[in-house]
Amino acid sequence: MSSLLTSAQWQLLFSLCFMAGAFQLALAEKLLNGSLSSNEVDELCELISNEFLMHGVEESFEPNSYGLELELLLDAVNRGRG
Repeated sequence: MSSLLTSAQWQLLFSLCFMAGAFQLALAEKLLNGSLSSNEVDELCELISNEFLMHGVEESFEPNSYGLELELLLDAVNRGRG
């Protein structure tokens, strides 16, 4: 699983999870170890999606550069499902 994310994506994911709390940080660590359940993937995706909605879009509702990074991260986390 760890090969699905780039180094920058891992940093972004761990940063988001760190800010969200210990439970989310544990999910990121489980993702790194490849032991994440489908429901836990959903929880990480929700965290990333919420960040996208709060900080990843411009007033025109187009993604900004941070939003584009978040979209790629979301895609990478979803690839590990199943």
